[in-house]
Order: sequence, then C-alpha cells, then structure tokens
Amino acid sequence: MEWTGGLKPTMKAAPSPRSLVIFSSGAIGFALLIALAARMSLAIPGTPVPATLQTLAVLLAGALLGPWGGVASVASYLVAGLAGAPVFAAGGGAVCLFGPTGGYLLGFLPAAWLAGHIAGKTSRIRVLFPGLLLATFAIHLSGWAQLTVLSGAAPAVSLGVVPFIAFDALKALVAAVVVRRFGKGVPPGGDPFDGAIR
Repeated sequence: MEWTGGLKPTMKAAPSPRSLVIFSSGAIGFALLIALAARMSLAIPGTPVPATLQTLAVLLAGALLGPWGGVASVASYLVAGLAGAPVFAAGGGAVCLFGPTGGYLLGFLPAAWLAGHIAGKTSRIRVLFPGLLLATFAIHLSGWAQLTVLSGAAPAVSLGVVPFIAFDALKALVAAVVVRRFGKGVPPGGDPFDGAIR
C-alpha cells in the first residue's frame, strides 16, 4: 500500500509468478557469481585479508538487479556460507563471520543496495563510478570495523584498507563500464525487480 498525492491509499498489485521467477533467478545467479569470485583470491603478504573479485560481483549484483535484487543475491550467498557451503574465501560456516574477513562479508549487503540505488538513477560513468566507489567504501568500512576489534584501529587500516584501495577502485570502474554497457534494463530511479517484493 502507498499514499497518493491526495492522501488516499492505493494497493500495489501482487507480484506475478513471472516477476518472482525473474527476481529469484537473478538473485541466485549473482549469489553463485559472488561465490565463484571468492574462489579467485590472491593472498597479500602482511595481511590476513585476501584480494578477491567479490567486490566486483557484489557491485554488479546491485547495479544490474537493482537494490533489493542485489541485497537478495548477497543474502542468499551469506546464508549458503553460514550453512557450511565453502563459498567464502576462507571456506564456509558461521566461524568465518568472526574472523578477519567477516566484516567485509557483512558489508556486501549495504554495498549491493547502494550500487543498485545509484545505478537506478544514472548510467553516466562520471556519476556512476563515484557512486560505486561509495558502495565499495561501505565494504571497507564494515571490514575495517571488524578488524579494529581484532587488531586495533590503526593496524586495521594498514591491514584491511590501504592494500586494497587501488584494486577496488579499478573494480568499481570496471563495474561502472559494464553497467553503462549492459545495464540499460535498470530504469532511472527504479528497481527492475521492485514489483517482486512489494
């Protein structure tokens, strides 16, 4: 239900089976892509946090599926990992959320939403790229917060933020280019799967 300009409530139409199938398929497909990106990891000397392609996959999930489609894909990925599936860079199971990479995993949720929200408003690279950098910052902030608990604030910056700035900026740029080229199905200001969750 939503309120119109005349303050009269109007009912939203129930999502169609087709929209639910599209929404679910997109969420599951990108959850698998995020899991695959986790396996493409590179250990960086001096830090317990590996470099992966997950940030790129998360940004694309949000930007191409819309904010809630992106959140659904990340949530599906996290649920699979918490259930024990080896989809995280460190393996699987709830214990991964309490380790050095747990904060980054949780940061995927707001990052996907931000990426979808920003991509729904524009497809211009000069706006989209800084927006995706902001979404990436959400991941870094969440990861830094958990590393701060484990190692202290200053070490958390040197271990979990500084080594990844350039690589993650490059991933944000790649995501912006991909969305500019293939994301024309995301309507300005809207979520292509929004009808599936109203």
